[in-house]
Amino acid sequence: MKRLILLVLFIVTFATFWTIDYCLYDGEFTKWSHTTVGLEHYKDGRIFYLAYHLKWDGFGDPALEKVEFIKRDGTIIAKDDDEFVIKPFISKAGHITGSDEAEVLAEGLNKELFEVKGYPADKDLYLVLSVGYRGNNPENDINVTRITYKKFGVTQHQDIPFDEGVITDPVED
Repeated sequence: MKRLILLVLFIVTFATFWTIDYCLYDGEFTKWSHTTVGLEHYKDGRIFYLAYHLKWDGFGDPALEKVEFIKRDGTIIAKDDDEFVIKPFISKAGHITGSDEAEVLAEGLNKELFEVKGYPADKDLYLVLSVGYRGNNPENDINVTRITYKKFGVTQHQDIPFDEGVITDPVED
């Protein structure tokens, strides 16, 4: 009888821990689209808005905390980066693709943008980046985007490959 009780207790304990682990860590973001802009367009300090369609597939709805960008050389882009100036936003609509700042402001598309911190991600959303590039080494482009989010009070992060970067390689003659 003791063995049966111990076995049942073990199974219940194991099932409880497995369920909690599943609820906390099940899910991921998947990137369904990618946008780049040619290097020549970033001249004169121009800023472009680039959108990336993301889907959340998993248990629960995470609350976004922050988005970080990692260059090909492994460095994280800081607010005072010498090459990139990137500000992330979230949009529910995919109206912005590869638009310059003047177009976004003229069409009022900036009113559809929300701050990342605290945004409750559901199944579909668009990560919109306001990107300015003032560097001279486009080969050291964005390689990975790291999304930090909270789900059921637990902070987690996911790295999403950005193999194509945000700058289209210049066409050689």
